[in-house]
Amino acid sequence: MRLKIKTGDIFVAIAIVVSSVLMLLSFYKENTAEKTAVITQNGVVLRKIRLDLVTEPIDIEYGGDYPGKIVAEKDKIRFYHADCPDQVCVNTGWITRPGQIAVCLPAGVIIKIEGGHSDFDIIVK
Repeated sequence: MRLKIKTGDIFVAIAIVVSSVLMLLSFYKENTAEKTAVITQNGVVLRKIRLDLVTEPIDIEYGGDYPGKIVAEKDKIRFYHADCPDQVCVNTGWITRPGQIAVCLPAGVIIKIEGGHSDFDIIVK
């Protein structure tokens, strides 16, 4: 038995493709000129850095059970070194766009880039 494609099937397929593209576009954050990296450790802001104004590399060291080092350069930031066991944060590499986040979970350190436009966050409890 051979299945025939009906008009409704084509409409559903087009609706799925269009909604997928719209969802992708809604999650895209513009790479704005004004970028601020916010570095927090266990909910406390350690430092805010305007990445678009950085002219030479900035080293930020943090302490705790798993101390480490963060490096900020023009328009980018990363975990350079961490004493945590899994090294996921170091392997994340550079983050460069508003909305991107790098996390060292054992140390409780979060780097988030905020853009010039308002960022939307989702809080799940």
